[in-house]
Amino acid sequence: MIQTRELTKKYGDDRGVFSLNLDVEENSIYGFVGPNGAGKTTTIKLLCGLLSPDSGEAFVGGIKVEPKNISAIKRKIGYMPDITGVYEQMSVWEFLDFYGAAFKIPPKERKKRIQQVLETTNSTEMIDFQMTSLSRGMRQRIGLAKTLIHDPDILILDEPAGGLDPKARIEMRNTIKHLKSLGKTILLSSHILPELASICDRIGIIFKGRLLVQGSVKDIGRRLRENLVIDVTVDSDVDEAKALLDRIEGAENATVLDESQVRFVFNGTREQVSGVLKLLLDNGVMVRWFKEDEADLENVFMGLTSQVEE
Repeated sequence: MIQTRELTKKYGDDRGVFSLNLDVEENSIYGFVGPNGAGKTTTIKLLCGLLSPDSGEAFVGGIKVEPKNISAIKRKIGYMPDITGVYEQMSVWEFLDFYGAAFKIPPKERKKRIQQVLETTNSTEMIDFQMTSLSRGMRQRIGLAKTLIHDPDILILDEPAGGLDPKARIEMRNTIKHLKSLGKTILLSSHILPELASICDRIGIIFKGRLLVQGSVKDIGRRLRENLVIDVTVDSDVDEAKALLDRIEGAENATVLDESQVRFVFNGTREQVSGVLKLLLDNGVMVRWFKEDEADLENVFMGLTSQVEE
């Protein structure tokens, strides 16, 4: 649903985005990860037609992003910036009605759409609130409702949980997952890494304007990690399990995590690690759980960016 090919927009030699190749599949949540200044917002503006690239091309829903197609692109995309601008003097109903009119939605259908988007974002109780009275979390929910008013196929959300309290972040995360269940394709820009890992099908990591890697968190972690990290949960003496691991070839840095769990690093292949499990069992260790510790998104991000800076 979203593709870029060698997309480039430069602000000098070291700022902007460079030769960006994004692939966002239909009906998926794609997490776009990077620190401030990495190029996330520039990329989003290029996709929405708000900026023109220096070179390369972008496609949204099969439509090339270029001036003659901007009207069609705006119908396809719902864009929610990191800070939603509001008309303070309006009520929530008037605010959404205004944007519905801007998309030329007929009045009768507009009323129905406003009710739908308020229900989708769990905001129906705010229908008569004044925009000026809304908290940050409420504004984000109404901003998302506004983004949905024309029923776009693709949602581009720039830091939708930025500045929200934990409860509001959970609500936003659940709403985004619900939107995927409705068939939406979602590009989600954020630096709140654990939350992205919990809801995204795939991620892309951008740093200094360049896409370092894209794929699932699990697959990217496997590509980066030189050794396997294995967690073993036992129903016998955890210290004996550690002592045995210390003697097994290929098992290194065994560490007791708690009264029943030990972690070690294995420098062999995934096929060979089953031999470690067999040795533990053969030596009387009662193994309840034996699994690879999947790389979390923060570790993946730090590993990639440190490689670039070196």
